[in-house]
Amino acid sequence: MKGFIHICIFLAMMVVTPSFAGNLHKDDERNKPGDDKKSKAKRDDTTHHALNTQIAEVEEDEQDTSSILFPSNDLYATWDTTTIHPYNFGDCFRADSVTICLTDLGEGRFAMPFKGMITSEFGWRRYRPHYGTDIDLEIGDTVVSAFDGMVRIARSKISGYGNVVIIRHANGLETVYAHLSKILVEAGQPIKAGEILGLGGNTGRSYGAHLHFEMRYLGQALDTEDFIDYAKGDLKTYEFTLRKSDVENKYDLRAMHNRHRHDVGAVKYTTKNGVKYGIYRVRPGDNLGVIAKRCHTTVSAICKKNGIKPTKILQIGQKLKV
Repeated sequence: MKGFIHICIFLAMMVVTPSFAGNLHKDDERNKPGDDKKSKAKRDDTTHHALNTQIAEVEEDEQDTSSILFPSNDLYATWDTTTIHPYNFGDCFRADSVTICLTDLGEGRFAMPFKGMITSEFGWRRYRPHYGTDIDLEIGDTVVSAFDGMVRIARSKISGYGNVVIIRHANGLETVYAHLSKILVEAGQPIKAGEILGLGGNTGRSYGAHLHFEMRYLGQALDTEDFIDYAKGDLKTYEFTLRKSDVENKYDLRAMHNRHRHDVGAVKYTTKNGVKYGIYRVRPGDNLGVIAKRCHTTVSAICKKNGIKPTKILQIGQKLKV
């Protein structure tokens, strides 16, 4: 009897109701690997994907400044709005010559920065080079852009220049307007020929109100009077060819000055009967004209001092009084 009861109890325990079986099934599902609450939350979390999408949108919306075509972007490596003259002509200019179109013929895209009298020209001063042309004006007179372009520099209290504006043009030139009393433009601003950029002044290294005006190509200053007829207030030519030899022999003032000092150093002075003479030793390639220019004298003066004729054939190493 007891054995029969034990068998019945065992069979009853083996019989499972549908609801109990369902609960067992659910428990089994809940306990499957990766199917807990944290894993489910991780599966449903879209924050990571949304963040990536936002980053992608930001990156697409960011302005790619390298693709902006500033004037003469093909010639200049940078668009520098802080450094006055960051470019080195010797490093940038690789060709022997380049033809530069100042403005299109007959379209009137040139304007005198200010119509005034020239008070100082391009060239070497007593102690330093002067890289521009000074134009007389009064404080407060309007100064305009010479050509169409874009403002690269608009800065105040710059050593030497004072308040200065520098404009880059599509042909590779940059024009400089210095000693202004007030700047009326900002860097990155497009500007047309004849549009006002500032007011004349006496700021920086200046001894009286005037406009210091420069024209530069790849950092090298050029003599503005080679291209502008200040008396007529117009261009002398619509295009010109800039040669490397022009820079070496005319526009690179410091190099020319150093060469001059070297040439003068080749002259040894002596005194005879109370008269001071310079003694020059003839070098390869010299002639009387070249020697006269180097020693700041004339061919006739050299001939007179040495008792020779202008047609005299010189010998290398020959000594001449100059």
